[in-house]
Amino acid sequence: MPAGNQGTLLSTLTFSEFTDLVRKNWVYTREHIARNARQLYIEDMVGAGNGSTKRYDEVDVETYADVKVEGADSKKAKVGVGYNVTMTARTFSKEVDITLEMRNDNRDAEVGTYLRNLSEFCDNRQDLDLTHRFTFADSTSYTDKNGATVTTTVGDALALLSAAHTLAFSSTTYNNIVTGAPAFSESALESALLIAATQIYSNFAEKRNMNFNTIVSGDDPSTVRTIRQVLESTADVDAVQEGVKNVYMGRFRHVILPNLATTAAGAYNSAKRRWWFLVAAGQGVNGWQGYFGSWISPTLLTPNDSNAGMDIHNFNWTYSAYCRYGVATVSPKGLIGSNVSS
Repeated sequence: MPAGNQGTLLSTLTFSEFTDLVRKNWVYTREHIARNARQLYIEDMVGAGNGSTKRYDEVDVETYADVKVEGADSKKAKVGVGYNVTMTARTFSKEVDITLEMRNDNRDAEVGTYLRNLSEFCDNRQDLDLTHRFTFADSTSYTDKNGATVTTTVGDALALLSAAHTLAFSSTTYNNIVTGAPAFSESALESALLIAATQIYSNFAEKRNMNFNTIVSGDDPSTVRTIRQVLESTADVDAVQEGVKNVYMGRFRHVILPNLATTAAGAYNSAKRRWWFLVAAGQGVNGWQGYFGSWISPTLLTPNDSNAGMDIHNFNWTYSAYCRYGVATVSPKGLIGSNVSS
């Protein structure tokens, strides 16, 4: 019989075989990462070769036909390009070094942990940045975990949540903050729905309707419980008698953002634990216009013989993950929030 294997798993693998395992782990782990914020945005796969910025414009047209007098020309519809925002791409990355000793001293468990974490870094940062548009919805900017100023204004130069949003072609203003900033309840939801029914306009100040289909919250247990009671109870949760129909059952989906109640650095911030939002999500320009632009999807860079992947001074192998993306919120229409005080 052939001689037995005299080394550990990692020390007997060739360079290419080890890298193949890394790639497989990368694909498997990334396919199973669950991130919640991205589903609330309109995705735009910008790609390479398109510069580092992209502008998004509001385009509006009048809503109703006019009377045509016999023999007279039809009136022309007003069309206008309203507010705009410019998305700027930023590059994010993380790398890990696998030492000679770690490769040869039976530390395959530690290596695997490092590589699994590497596969999540870009997705985690995307989720944090996308969530923080909600976290800092009542601010015009914040300083992110890397010390950079992130502008969070929408097209009218106001914060995403404001009681006095403006229109491009009218002096009318509108509000998207739930009156009194209440914690979530059935009556608070109805207050948000009243805003949805009365405070959505075109830039010509014509009333518009949007399908508000999503309730967004953090992972505060009390808030999550209340939302689920309102959405999933078979009877009206506020009714004294049994059997009264819950009109909200099945009407909304609930999206939980674990990073909602966090600081810019990702630490817990109890002041925002009970914040919640009503969003017309997933409807393109007919809903909330929050955009996620991807220039480079999360990518794994592995060492090989042609890219000097091993540092000859210390024999480390370096694996790197990187991505490039931007976030822009063109309009607050389609998003109503309650910035509940703690």
